[in-house]
Amino acid sequence: MPSQAISLLASDKTGKDWMDSVLPILWERLCTELGLSSGVVVLKIEEEDSFYESASFGYGEDGFYYSFLNRDSLHWEELMRSQEPVFFSGTEFELFGKKTNAIAIRIRSGQKEIGFLLVEIEESYALPVSIFLSLLAEKVGNEWGRTQELPVVKVDSSSENSHFLYRKEIPNLELATKEFSKQKILTILGPSGSGKKTLAKWIHQSALPGAPILVIESLPDHFGKLEKALALWGSESRQGSIVLTGIQSLNLGQQQILLDWWSKSGYSGSLFLLGPEGMGQELLPEFERFLQKNSLVLPSLRFLPKAKLQTLVQAIFEELCNSQNRLGLHLGAMSLQELISRSYSENFTDLRNAILTGILTCRSNQVEPSDLEPGKSKMDLEIPDAEDLDLRRGTEALERQKILLAMRIFSGNQIRMAKALGISRGSLQYKMKQLGLM
Repeated sequence: MPSQAISLLASDKTGKDWMDSVLPILWERLCTELGLSSGVVVLKIEEEDSFYESASFGYGEDGFYYSFLNRDSLHWEELMRSQEPVFFSGTEFELFGKKTNAIAIRIRSGQKEIGFLLVEIEESYALPVSIFLSLLAEKVGNEWGRTQELPVVKVDSSSENSHFLYRKEIPNLELATKEFSKQKILTILGPSGSGKKTLAKWIHQSALPGAPILVIESLPDHFGKLEKALALWGSESRQGSIVLTGIQSLNLGQQQILLDWWSKSGYSGSLFLLGPEGMGQELLPEFERFLQKNSLVLPSLRFLPKAKLQTLVQAIFEELCNSQNRLGLHLGAMSLQELISRSYSENFTDLRNAILTGILTCRSNQVEPSDLEPGKSKMDLEIPDAEDLDLRRGTEALERQKILLAMRIFSGNQIRMAKALGISRGSLQYKMKQLGLM
């Protein structure tokens, strides 16, 4: 094997570290020193039924797709069964080069076929090239297998969900829930991103199963419009619940209108008022008493004991893996410690988004600290619930998820990402900048 390639093969890096940092460089040097026209390494994403381009050479930014190697095609099956290199003639198959032939070798790890190497060469068949490729395919298979042997933190699937675990840490929750069933009102205060809306929806569903719920993110400033809006929302929610967020922004006039509506309108439903613990603005004395009729204060994550935060992280990780169809994914021990050690300005929201970032960007079967990318942990990745009428937030969250998935599958190649996403490269770059992904 060429000298520079041999030195890279002797690297002391192993497993995922070798796959991510050594293989792309090794592949480029090997293809260059062997005089190959182009070549690609295609590998399976662990525990998923999809493949990604791990390394490539000679294709330029556009890349190239070997259509005759579609999954489940005859040629794919032939390659995956063959113990020897498979030859594809340029006169019979569509290749990248105009006067080249292709040699492909499957990659195995244990008893599993996990991908293939393919190179294009001007010669009809080159035995030395196939020998070098066979050695590399064996090395790739071994290192791919090692990514699954690293210590992992396994999540007990029988454990309670994350919201249940978090609710256990909320003081006086049981008492406030009982009072809500009598008074039909509850004020929920707490830090940003601490799950106030989620808690309100859970209490509503527990106390009023099947009843409508309406989440209001902002109130009209004009007093007349606010009175009409409250009347309309009351008729729409009927025997259900209205959730008013951001009550810290209410001015004195809005506070009075809300008080009058609650006491005089005859509204028969329930009301949740959500805001920060420290309101920070002037309150009417009667409105302050109104807020204190039945209230809860949610704890910040930074006040949770480390052991309980660890359990919470594990539960969130399992839930998000299920939602993203990555059931075989594990959370590495170092990643768990990284997540526990961070401070989350947006609390529950920031924590969930940090974990989701790792799940969406991870290309192996284990989330490592590098997958968590601290700079992206503040992105709002989770798509809002159906009751939340924030179209902008929902659209941005969905776009981020899809672009991160494309980045993982196509190793950041923007042209191929754009083609898969069905948009132009310029539009992709604009969206990536707009969404904080560049």
